[in-house]
Amino acid sequence: MILMSDTAVQAEDLFDTVVPNGMCIGCGACAAFDPGIDVRLDESGRYVAVSSEADFSTSSVANRVCPFSNASLDENELSSGLFGDSTPHDPYAGSYLACYAGWVAEGDYRSTGSSGGLVSWLLVELLEQDLVDYVVHVAPRESIDGEQPLFNYVIATTASDVRKGPKSQYYPVEMSGVIGEIISRPGRYAVVGIPCFVKALRLAARESALLDERLTFAIGLVCGHLKSTAFAELAGWESGILPTDLASIDFRTKLPDRSASSYGVTVSGSSAGESVTVTRPSAELYGSNWGHGLFKYKACDFCDDVVGETADISIGDAWLKEYEWDSEGTNIVVVRTDSIKAVIDGAVRSGRLSLEQIPIEKVQESQAGGFRHRRDGLGYRLLLEDQAGRWRPEKRVEPSDSGLSRKFRRVLELRVKIAEKSHIAFQAAKQKQDLPGFFSEMEQLIQPYDRINRSQVRSLLGKIKRAVLFLPRKLRGS
Repeated sequence: MILMSDTAVQAEDLFDTVVPNGMCIGCGACAAFDPGIDVRLDESGRYVAVSSEADFSTSSVANRVCPFSNASLDENELSSGLFGDSTPHDPYAGSYLACYAGWVAEGDYRSTGSSGGLVSWLLVELLEQDLVDYVVHVAPRESIDGEQPLFNYVIATTASDVRKGPKSQYYPVEMSGVIGEIISRPGRYAVVGIPCFVKALRLAARESALLDERLTFAIGLVCGHLKSTAFAELAGWESGILPTDLASIDFRTKLPDRSASSYGVTVSGSSAGESVTVTRPSAELYGSNWGHGLFKYKACDFCDDVVGETADISIGDAWLKEYEWDSEGTNIVVVRTDSIKAVIDGAVRSGRLSLEQIPIEKVQESQAGGFRHRRDGLGYRLLLEDQAGRWRPEKRVEPSDSGLSRKFRRVLELRVKIAEKSHIAFQAAKQKQDLPGFFSEMEQLIQPYDRINRSQVRSLLGKIKRAVLFLPRKLRGS
């Protein structure tokens, strides 16, 4: 913990607003600055801030570093200070100098990564070019005793250490400890995180001159939403490994001769006293539909940053039709600083990276579903919270249901209910050792969701088809 002298209490306290309303993402930034706060896994496997005293009030600095507090700056305000107002700015992807799609051409970065291998390659490159001394990223925990989480933030100093955590981890982590280490240990750091974590780091750097000086690069990961520990536990349980016996999981095992989105999930642990490792296509697993949002943090439904707008570079999957059938995977990249751009462009010229520049519109297209849920959908969720009289964070999106079809509003309502129920139902299933009971509970919401969603997709495709039929012949290509 880092002791701060600022103990003045904000009008809105985290434990009156963010935490009790489910808006805590468990990043740990508040705990790094306030000795009265800890971050722990709750009964559903989500990190959440907890106070150490019954009458505790958070300090103003803790409020200002929370990415979901109304006392903190938003992404536009942070980006303006970080990248300047003269840098091109897209309303969906934020500031950008250049955008790319492609993969790492050298070594086995691509084959061992989630998609194109760019994240691990960049981290190693920053170390080897002596641009940073330390890399802070998420990696599998080295020793598991059945009680500890499977993943945590670690600080790496060598390429081999970096490559121990080469893939996306759909698992909760917190960074209070590593923030403290950065402040206490001199050096230049590159930190990897999902958008809200990077935002929290940027907010924290405004409160600590040492953190600001040492946070050399922030690498953002394009994010659908954060999962609780139950996401991994369910995959293991479906593969014959009880939640208490799950030892490791690879969320993104590449399956040859399949589309990029048709990846597998590999779990290891003990079953009937035997050590087992099982790989199954993710599509066979119950929690694989990200539209359902099983085990999603509520805070994720009140985030409007999909790509990590406050990061020096954002990297994700290129969900674009021109890359979909390459099972090795392809990255989408948004660069916001000259120093990172120089690293990327130099490697492209030397043939170490196979990247092509793409327009910002392609970034939007690659994450179209996320933007639709986080922008149009967020406006409706904000409206629902306001109508219910519940506190919620101020966002760059206004509360509204304008322009949303009745079917899409229903889809959004069911997504909220599915996420809420999944936490409760899975906890009950573990207590009763009743996995079929979990499926039965969830199907009460998922079946109507799937029916409405299929109907909505068919309706949208029909509108597109009718629009094409009424186009002039020369525009239809006939």
